Amino acid sequence: MINELQKSKDLIDDEQYELAFSILNNLKELYPKYENLRLLFSSICLYNLKDYKLAIDFADKVLRKNEKNEFASQIKYLSYFELNEYDNALNEIISFLSKNKADLYKVTLEELLIDIKDVFINKDETTSKIKELALKNNVNLNIVDF
Repeated sequence: MINELQKSKDLIDDEQYELAFSILNNLKELYPKYENLRLLFSSICLYNLKDYKLAIDFADKVLRKNEKNEFASQIKYLSYFELNEYDNALNEIISFLSKNKADLYKVTLEELLIDIKDVFINKDETTSKIKELALKNNVNLNIVDF
């Protein structure tokens, strides 16, 4: 089973997402740690195969088991974005960062601050929350002039 997980990871690295997902989909009865990896790898495959709704479902399963998995949250955020569900995308990042520190999301927070400056995000409640989360995560608010 672990060999199949490694093989699927190698296939993902080689951008062979369909084959990787096929292997992952056939894995059964994994220990919880490996099941979480299977779900995460599956969400990565599905995102890259542009099956965004299913990618969200798999990433959500990962987050239900480990709410600190920032990579799974990013898969959800990016999938919502690709589906043009911008409110859901923003809700995902806000929800995740309200409970967890940013690592991968630091760059995203910087991009969102620029979007606020350029008035692509203009709901007061959302802009305030993004600024608060940026400050909490030591993202330089001076990258944009407010």
